[in-house]
Amino acid sequence: MYYGYGNNLYSLSIRSIKIAKQRTLFAISIFVFLFSLLIVRLVQVMVFNSRNEEHNFEFAPPVISRADILDRNGTIIATSLPTVSLYACPHEIINIKESAEKITSVLKELDKTDIINKLSSGKKFLWIKRNLSPSQEQAVLNQGIPGMHFLKTERRVYPDGRLLAHVIGGTDVDNVGIAGIEKVFDTSLRESFEPIVLSIDIKIQHAVRDELQKGIDEFNAIGGAAVVMKISTGEIISLVSLPDFDPNKNSDPNMKERFNMITSSAIEPGSSAKIFNTTMALEMGRITPFTVFDARFPLKIGRFTVHDFKGLGKFLSVEEILKYSSNIGSAKIAQAIGRTVQKNFFKHIGLLDYVSCELPETQHPLYPSPWTDVSSLTISYGHGIAMSPLHLITVVSGIVNDGILNNPTLLKREDKILGRRIISQKTSNLMKALMRINVTEGRNRFADVPGYFVGGKSGTAEKQKNGKYLKNVNYTGFIGSFPMTNPQYSIYIVLDEPKATHETHGYRTAGWNAAPIAARIIKRIGAMLGIMASTDPEPDWKDIMRKLI
Repeated sequence: MYYGYGNNLYSLSIRSIKIAKQRTLFAISIFVFLFSLLIVRLVQVMVFNSRNEEHNFEFAPPVISRADILDRNGTIIATSLPTVSLYACPHEIINIKESAEKITSVLKELDKTDIINKLSSGKKFLWIKRNLSPSQEQAVLNQGIPGMHFLKTERRVYPDGRLLAHVIGGTDVDNVGIAGIEKVFDTSLRESFEPIVLSIDIKIQHAVRDELQKGIDEFNAIGGAAVVMKISTGEIISLVSLPDFDPNKNSDPNMKERFNMITSSAIEPGSSAKIFNTTMALEMGRITPFTVFDARFPLKIGRFTVHDFKGLGKFLSVEEILKYSSNIGSAKIAQAIGRTVQKNFFKHIGLLDYVSCELPETQHPLYPSPWTDVSSLTISYGHGIAMSPLHLITVVSGIVNDGILNNPTLLKREDKILGRRIISQKTSNLMKALMRINVTEGRNRFADVPGYFVGGKSGTAEKQKNGKYLKNVNYTGFIGSFPMTNPQYSIYIVLDEPKATHETHGYRTAGWNAAPIAARIIKRIGAMLGIMASTDPEPDWKDIMRKLI
């Protein structure tokens, strides 16, 4: 009995061991199976999902990289910074409503209903939000929302904000140029890593914009513009149009603040056009600065009568006609030369042709057709012909540049260029003297800056609406160059609907508002341009003219 009992115990022990081994093998098998599933899932996530994301990218707009834009001194004025954007693949989303709730809980500027509608649209790719901040990116990640993905993108940044708005233009949300330099050079900015170097000097731009804004505020104007040009090269050193906009914001490309008055407007120059009429008279060789015309009485032609604003009622020399801004005298000069010669001369010096820089939004000049006798008279003092401020400063710069006209540019030019001769050097020298006398002795004394020998001419013109002139609603402008002993730079200031003030004694004409703004700008930027105020005595400009004729 004893031995039999032992055998039974032995058999029971063997059977228990077998059962334990079977259970252990089963547990190991289950573990291996589960581990294998985990490996398969990891491979699926790492390989197949990445392929899916690559597939998803096919539906996304291409990420556009853009080169920098620099000012003439190498300062960055437009660059691109890396960022991330959030997009959705709706077919991967399990619960659209829940996903919309989660995403709008962290990106509170988004509308939940709008997100639900987008995710229900059936599209395979949807932008949720562009250019997330790092904290926003992390907040979305923390939500763990299926079907939401990030794409590395770039954001165009303009460090100086509004300062260069009408020069730069800007890009859209896809980093494509929509205006200004960004639009014109869109292809080269995307295809080359080489930066584009502009003629603009950002220090000068800041000073010009600051003074122009002060002038607009002082005279309660609705807007204004200013441009500074290097005479020897045609380079635009500063271009400001106000009101402006912030190119960092993807605003409506059609909003009124995007209108560039310097290039896109056609403005009657008013009495500033007397520079062209006087240049014509001298270039023809039949008239000198001392030739006298009868300006005692208004000039009648047909049903039109030419009057002077604060006329002197006497005979005036060509010098005095410009100095005292006589409409009658200018019209008499035009009569003496003839309308055919006048039109041909205006075309020769470039006033009737299209003048543009690199900006796409450039206005063609407006002038009458046919060019009648009456047109000839009104054009002689700046009415009946209109052009952009860029056009006007380009031609005036050519007149004082020893008679050589250079095409304007917003790109940096290293050397003086060979332009087109429009008048003789003798006529150019006579005009330099006359423009300087106009500031020292004429009605533009507020444009004078000691030591800079500023020369120029103001102009006031009534605005038009629906083909009719508006009384007491004006553009006022001042075109000038400095120093007239050797002109280096030209400046043109325009104010849109300036108002009279107590300081201007009730006047709202250009000599009282545009001219002093130009003087303040010249005083501020002269040294920055490398032109120091001269201590030399004032040249005898009349004696210079006598020796030239």
